[in-house]
Amino acid sequence: MESTQTLPELFTAPFVKAVACEFVATVIFIFVALGAAFNWPSGQPSVLQIALAFGLTVATLIQAFGHISGTHVNPAVTIAFFVGNQISIFRLLFYVALQLMGAVVGAGLVYSLTPNKVRGTLALND
Repeated sequence: MESTQTLPELFTAPFVKAVACEFVATVIFIFVALGAAFNWPSGQPSVLQIALAFGLTVATLIQAFGHISGTHVNPAVTIAFFVGNQISIFRLLFYVALQLMGAVVGAGLVYSLTPNKVRGTLALND
């Protein structure tokens, strides 16, 4: 009985908006988070500055998109919501897929918009 109730969810405007919001929020988060961790010519940011960039970005995204999609941004959070029976299997699959695509797009934007000397290895730990 549950599958007949959740299948129409795929064809609703709120579902499409929620999935799109997850994608956009993930792109913005990855773009800001990676950009905050780079070794910029004016000086490498402190741990506090990087933490504030992460935290304020998440807080802003939650305010902007939270009422539409919940702003999970992280597949682990989405899986936790599914395990806790807060979202459907369809939402889980679409959210995780769009979050992963959003992360790739966000990293691609950072990679294409920052100079090679600054981006280096995209803030990977050596």
